[in-house]
Amino acid sequence: MTITWVVTADSAKADFFEVDRIGGEFKPVASLTHLEAKKKGQELISDRPGRSFDSAGLGRHAMSSQVDPREHEAEVFAREIGETLEVGRTRGSFARLVVVAPPDFLGKLRKTNTPAANKLVVESVAKSVVGMGPEEIRKRIKTLL
Repeated sequence: MTITWVVTADSAKADFFEVDRIGGEFKPVASLTHLEAKKKGQELISDRPGRSFDSAGLGRHAMSSQVDPREHEAEVFAREIGETLEVGRTRGSFARLVVVAPPDFLGKLRKTNTPAANKLVVESVAKSVVGMGPEEIRKRIKTLL
């Protein structure tokens, strides 16, 4: 019996389901939430930006952050999802993996998953389905589940 995990995720929530046969029931395995993803960019920054002198001249200016705070939080959550998948993979909890996420977050998940976990991915779907029921998710997946 081949067990497939279906992961539906976005930058704020991830749901993990297990399907053990074609037409089988979606059994919830885990659910993760990332509350920071719902905060506004300013709420994620603790301080005002630092100030610096110009490289030439006497002027001063505010220094800007190199990374958007919301983007950073999405990457943090993608790593957390990747860690959950790696734990499941090493325990032998699944043999196949289907990942469903919005396009930008799907790319982050691909980067944070281990190469071994990425080898188990049989389908990636660039859609936002977090919070949908199993039948709605099943309609968007081409892999027989």
